[in-house]
Amino acid sequence: MVLDFKCPQCGGGMEYDSELGKLQCRSCGFEQAVEDAPEIEEDDSVSVEPFDGGSIPDEAEFSNETEEKETSLYGEEQEFFCNSCGAAIVTEPEVSATHCPYCGSAVAFGERLQGKLAPDKVIPFTVSKEEAKAGFRKWAKNGLLTPKDFMTEKRLGEITGIYVPFWLYDMHVNAEADCSCTKKRSFRRGDYIIHETKHYHVYRRANLNYKKVPADASVKLDDTMMDLLEPYDYRRLRKFEPGYLAGFQAEKYGVDADGLLMRIKNRVSEYAQSYIKSTIKGYSTTTYNSQNIMEEKQQEYYTLLPVWLLKYEYKGESKIYAMNGQTGKVVGKPPISGARVAKWISILYGGSFAVLTLLSYFMV
Repeated sequence: MVLDFKCPQCGGGMEYDSELGKLQCRSCGFEQAVEDAPEIEEDDSVSVEPFDGGSIPDEAEFSNETEEKETSLYGEEQEFFCNSCGAAIVTEPEVSATHCPYCGSAVAFGERLQGKLAPDKVIPFTVSKEEAKAGFRKWAKNGLLTPKDFMTEKRLGEITGIYVPFWLYDMHVNAEADCSCTKKRSFRRGDYIIHETKHYHVYRRANLNYKKVPADASVKLDDTMMDLLEPYDYRRLRKFEPGYLAGFQAEKYGVDADGLLMRIKNRVSEYAQSYIKSTIKGYSTTTYNSQNIMEEKQQEYYTLLPVWLLKYEYKGESKIYAMNGQTGKVVGKPPISGARVAKWISILYGGSFAVLTLLSYFMV
């Protein structure tokens, strides 16, 4: 089922406006609350279960006829038809919202947004496309060695707003630490310097709660890059409505909540250890005899978070830069211009030569 976003006034295509916080018609300017946009109709005849590797038997018989075929965690590419112009839309299997490549209408694919694939929460875009372009330009200018043509209007025109799938976890942690600590001091007594060491047994126990700990569930995007885009303001979380996707791309998750739980447990374990360490102060040395960290998941939320992505081809190498679609934070390593490196070397070398010449003049 293809879900599109039609203006109830003129029938034109509507898109979500990050400044208005509403859907706006591209033709007549009519505004509509996201909650009033069309909803996804559940279709029980469509299977929306994510790929389950456990369903594959350990042993099976196969025919001798083989066929080379690319497989995907999400399934095969599917063909949909645009409700506005009737054109065929062939999408990668992970895409749950996009634009019609022929008429530009914003569309969402209902079967990829229902059942277990239905998001619980979303943080809408607050950084518009023009603001994102300006943010990328400003970021690029801060690099003294970046090529002059790094952020041309042509390249910035390829910027894509995408809702990236994340799992947010509420976690409870019990942390214990048993330590041997010392306090050392030195003081003079008469003609002697006394070195004193006192030994202490230190025990700490803490019950900690961490809310909305994120882990991206996309198999296409780099985990480290997505981590660096943090933090998001989770006070701006909204109940998911399909209208938020209008005008943007969106992916469905490629890793389920259980598949990312160990990564989250390791993360909150580090938080807990850091907290315990912060409570042991005033000692000269601290030796941990034992530590016990127990992590427990309280709740999980399938959430879509806003990201602006920009692909850049430089000297045959493809790079991806990302911007937090809520805060404007940019992540990525810009390319280095050989010509600019040579220029700065000549400037620095010339300056050093001038200083040495001047010093030699005054030393004569």
